[in-house]
Amino acid sequence: MKVSVSGRQFVFPRSCACCGAFPTTTLGVAGTEKNRRARTKGWTWDIPYCRACKRHVRSLEYLLLGTLAFVGISCFTGALLAIKSDQWEFGVAVTSLLLTTIALVDWLAFKLIRRSCPKNCYLTGRAVVYIGSDGACHTFDLKSPFYAADFVLANHLKIVNASVRVASILKNTKFGDYQVPRRFVKKD
Repeated sequence: MKVSVSGRQFVFPRSCACCGAFPTTTLGVAGTEKNRRARTKGWTWDIPYCRACKRHVRSLEYLLLGTLAFVGISCFTGALLAIKSDQWEFGVAVTSLLLTTIALVDWLAFKLIRRSCPKNCYLTGRAVVYIGSDGACHTFDLKSPFYAADFVLANHLKIVNASVRVASILKNTKFGDYQVPRRFVKKD
């Protein structure tokens, strides 16, 4: 669920963003914005996670980086073999064999990572992703529905451009009877 909030400091609920357990560590989410003078500002927020969820998020990120590196090496190797042997079919065959092997190893590694997750984990990757900003309006993609609801309730005064789902979370609260502000964005 995409949630837009206005400001610089936000309340991230005191529960693991993935499984809802008590958080013992954090994972950083970073982003940048350009102001009117074309200066770039960097933002970093610490999202609470439990150790098990942080471990599986990091494992998946390392797996994706390793996969990218091995795919690049495989394509380079196939192209090099095709050039050296003057037979492009041989290079394509080697590349496809290497890519198939990488896909099989990644599938098995993903199954092992997923098996190591706690039972109530929402997903294997990051549960909170920073999408971007427009001035002081920052947008987060919150994957876990229970964490998104807690985030919306904790930051109810800073919510802007509320979607239907965000407005439905605020509807049955004492402060939900008021209109959520809308931020008008100048289109280029």
